[in-house]
Amino acid sequence: MKKLIIIGTGDYAEMALRYISRDGEVEVVAFTVERDFLSSDDFQGLPVVPFEDLEEHYPTGDHIVIAGIGPNQVNTIRERLFNEAVVKGYEAFTFISSRANVWSEDSVGEGSFVFDGVTIEPEAVIGKNTVLWSNAVVAHHSTIGDHCFLAPGASVSGRIVVKDNCFLGINCTLRDNITVAEKCIIGGGAVIKKDTRAGEVYSARPADRLDKNSLSTKV
Repeated sequence: MKKLIIIGTGDYAEMALRYISRDGEVEVVAFTVERDFLSSDDFQGLPVVPFEDLEEHYPTGDHIVIAGIGPNQVNTIRERLFNEAVVKGYEAFTFISSRANVWSEDSVGEGSFVFDGVTIEPEAVIGKNTVLWSNAVVAHHSTIGDHCFLAPGASVSGRIVVKDNCFLGINCTLRDNITVAEKCIIGGGAVIKKDTRAGEVYSARPADRLDKNSLSTKV
């Protein structure tokens, strides 16, 4: 069984540990963070070592890595550490949950993480180091770029291109045949019907609070 190191010690890294350990394809043996962020030598009962010295503790030929880092700064932190780990000589591990609905595992790029309930339809392609959280949908003939993050329930319709370093928020919807340019943030619940430009941020209108009492309102 291959031995895996997870980059990061946040909530996503913890979830990565739980899902990977459940499916049992590889053994998680350690976590790693950059020295400036190393506050403890233990996380979830496993050792944490400085990323700068990673290969001294865990040789590249015997270990693989995955970046368990969220979408901060439109995924550029995860992108940088992923690339640096590959330069060090590590193989990137790709996780596809046993409970995901993926037409072809070959369509998922190296280092990506596909959670439970995700649907990836025929002819869809997922880039490298991209996260698809629970119940996200990527429909037919769509392409998700490298270093993207799709939050739970994000819906990508057919023949869409989502370029690198995008964040798609929870329950957002992209209509078919559009392109989302690089480094865009699509907020939770937003509906995108047209092409976007690089670096744009979209937010859905929040729900209105009505001047009513719930006990006197018929449901």
